[in-house]
Amino acid sequence: MIAAHDDHGNSLPLFSTDAFHAEFRYLRTEFQKTDLSGSAVKTDGWNYNIAEAEWPFMAFCYFGYACANFAECVPTIRDDALVEMRWVIEALQTPRLSGFVTPHFGEPFGTNEIHTAVFVHGHFLNLALKYREISSDTRYDPMIERVAAAIIRDYLGTDQSVLRSYRDMRWLTDNFPACAALVRYDHVFKHDSSAARNRFLASLKTYYLDRETGLFCTYINPNGPVQIQGARGISVMYGLHFLRDFDPEFAAGQYALAGKLLVRKRLGVTFVREFPEGASDRADIDSGPLILGAGPSASGFAIAAAAINGDTETAWQLAAAVAVAGLPYLHGGELRYTAMPPVGQAVILFGKSELMKLDGVSSGK
Repeated sequence: MIAAHDDHGNSLPLFSTDAFHAEFRYLRTEFQKTDLSGSAVKTDGWNYNIAEAEWPFMAFCYFGYACANFAECVPTIRDDALVEMRWVIEALQTPRLSGFVTPHFGEPFGTNEIHTAVFVHGHFLNLALKYREISSDTRYDPMIERVAAAIIRDYLGTDQSVLRSYRDMRWLTDNFPACAALVRYDHVFKHDSSAARNRFLASLKTYYLDRETGLFCTYINPNGPVQIQGARGISVMYGLHFLRDFDPEFAAGQYALAGKLLVRKRLGVTFVREFPEGASDRADIDSGPLILGAGPSASGFAIAAAAINGDTETAWQLAAAVAVAGLPYLHGGELRYTAMPPVGQAVILFGKSELMKLDGVSSGK
C-alpha cells in the first residue's frame, strides 16, 4: 500500500477518498492564495512568461475538472466541490487568469463580441458546462451561450477549421476541449454544433496526422495547412482527455497508437515518452526535463488519458509511479506532492478522479 505520512506518524493511503479529499484541501488552499485582482501576464506564447501565464489558468481548470468528478461521485465532498467549481469559473474570467490572451484576441470575457482564444474559451466552456450538468444551476447560462456561439461561429468561418491559441500559434490539441464542450452544449441546450465539430475533425484527419506515427501532430502553421511539429507525449495525452467526447472511434485508435509508440515500462516503472523513439526534438517548458526520454508532463497527463480511454491498468501503473516520484507530504490534513508544481498536481488529481469514477479508489493500491 502506497501511503503518505505526517509528522506525527499518521499514514494515509494515497489511493483513497480521504487522500483525494486531502489533495483537494491542499489545492484549494494553494489556489486561493492567488491575487485575482492582479493584472494580466503578458506572453507571446512562445518565448516568455509561458509558465506564468498558462500554468495558473490550466491549474484552475484541472482543479475544476477534478471537483466535477468529486461532486458527481463523492457525496461527502460534493458541496465543497461545487463551491470550488463556482469560484474557479468566476476566477477564470478575471484578467489575472485569462487576460494573457487579450493582446492577441481582445478581452476574453468582455461585453463586446467574443473572438475565440481556443485555449481559454474551450476550457472555460467545458468546465462551465460540466458544472451545469452536475448542478443544474443556470447562473452561467448567458456566458455559456455567448462563448459557445463564438466558438461555433469561428469554426465555421476560419480558413483552416482550426482555431488559434495565440495570434501566431495553432497548438492543435487546444481545440479538443472546445469540441468536447460543444458536445456538452448540444446536450444541455438542445443545439446542434456538429457542422463546426465535423469541419474541425475533417481538417485534422486530412492534414494534421503525423506522417511518421499516425498520431495527431502538435503545432501547425498559423497561415496554412502545414505541420510544424509532429506528435509528442504531452500534446497527445492532453488531447486524449477530450477526444473521446466528440469522436470515440478516432480516440480509441489514437490511444492504441499512443500506447504502442509512447508508453513504456522499465524496471517495473511505467512512464510516457515525450517524443517517439528516434525523434530529434528536445525538451522544452511544456515537456519538463526528460529522463531517458521519459516526459514528466506527458506521464502526468497520461493518467487521465488512459482512464478516460478505458485502460485502467496503465492508468493505475502511471499513478503509482507518479505517487512515489512526486514525494507526497501530509500536513494539517492537506496532501501536497512536493516534487511537482500545483498545476501538475491538479492535472494528476483529475486523472485519479477519473480512475475513481471508473474503478473505485481501492484498485490501485
